[in-house]
Amino acid sequence: MFPLSLKNNFNSQDYTLERTSFPHRSCLNHLEIQGIQTFYIESLTGYLSRLSQSHNLPVGILMERELASLVGKQHGGANLHKISKFTDALNGTGVMASELTDALQQLTLKSNLKFLTLVPLAEVLPHNGLLRPDRAWCPACYEAWQEQGQIIFDPLLWTLDCVKMCPYHQCQLVLECPHCCQANAPLAWRSRPGYCSRCDGWLGSSTTLERESDQAWSKDNWDWFTWTANAVGELLAELPQLVVSFSRDNISRNLRVIVDHLCEGNIADFARHLQMPKNTVWLWCKGRNLPKLNALLRICYCLQLPLKSLLVGLDEGKLSWSIQRDNQFQKSSRNESKPFESDRVRSYLESIVSSEELPPPSMEEVARRLEYDRRTIYRHFRDLCQAVSLKYKRYRQESHLDIVEQVCLEIEEIVNQLHTDGEYPSEMRVSEYLSKPGYLRYRKVRNRLEAIRNEVLSQPID
Repeated sequence: MFPLSLKNNFNSQDYTLERTSFPHRSCLNHLEIQGIQTFYIESLTGYLSRLSQSHNLPVGILMERELASLVGKQHGGANLHKISKFTDALNGTGVMASELTDALQQLTLKSNLKFLTLVPLAEVLPHNGLLRPDRAWCPACYEAWQEQGQIIFDPLLWTLDCVKMCPYHQCQLVLECPHCCQANAPLAWRSRPGYCSRCDGWLGSSTTLERESDQAWSKDNWDWFTWTANAVGELLAELPQLVVSFSRDNISRNLRVIVDHLCEGNIADFARHLQMPKNTVWLWCKGRNLPKLNALLRICYCLQLPLKSLLVGLDEGKLSWSIQRDNQFQKSSRNESKPFESDRVRSYLESIVSSEELPPPSMEEVARRLEYDRRTIYRHFRDLCQAVSLKYKRYRQESHLDIVEQVCLEIEEIVNQLHTDGEYPSEMRVSEYLSKPGYLRYRKVRNRLEAIRNEVLSQPID
């Protein structure tokens, strides 16, 4: 029923009643999207984190209370415990991203949230290797936004696995918190932009630390990673304005045009320029398979083309090889087969085993630092590799046990406080106060909660 208002009719000296309507209200805050039509358009997980913060609720609680009924349960629904290992998919091209987008648009009455994901590119980008499993960020961006009083948010660009550096500050993206040295999930129970979801430490910094991986990048690598970040950023910025539909047929057709124009139809010659298997390139040109984003970028880089042109349409008159960039990939390919430096690798592995570096690196990280395939190193130094892996595994186990004990102590305090306040210490109520609510999925933690709850409830309230 609409409210009624009185209207004075001065001619007839009587009053009439008119209906007054109000605009439809959103269930959740109508939060403005950050970075729209720029390189740094916001990610959907970042938007959800800011939305939760605006309601003064942990992300997990907001999802369970408001989104659970709107998101399909076959993919874990809105239960953050169930999808904790797959939250990167919420920014991707699949069903999880599209369903969360639809649910948030319904609750916030905010349109165009699909551009906070890669859903508009679902037809042309394979999901394998598209997004990194852990959160990445630029400390300099966080720091600058805070100093300038701007809204802090997490751009979609940082979620892509091929983007390794910030195009604005020319620094490598960070993957571990400088305070607790742990990686963050793209979306966690207590996620909020600019802060670690594990220890709540501030992630911004006005100075970027020079790391060993930075030193390993050659000038060619810097050029490649800089170009990649800018190329992907341009595409993300233009997506909301593009009216064309993306089709996998466009890619195969454009690749055939390139092969015909530059290599006289010789796919094998085209593959040699790219330093890629000719069978793989043949399947792309025939439309049998889709090239991954990194492969599309490599083609565009060698041809000096914007990424959009390969996805939509080409100007044949501007097609040409960049000899310098072509040679760069050939040089990179030759470096991959460089001689194995046995003494250097052995010495480095021994130093890792005896060092006190915390956290100790995994074998995957060691292989990346040495710039060799992990299997190659393992083939030469099986015992040392096993020692490195064992050291890493023990550290992870010890760290896990320490956190479990810490969570159990927190649970004891929370249950006692809730009981004192006259509230039943249910699992949901306890999780709202836990620093790491995700640990409730472990049996030891749940048993501890049950034991403390039984003990406390058997005592009378003072």
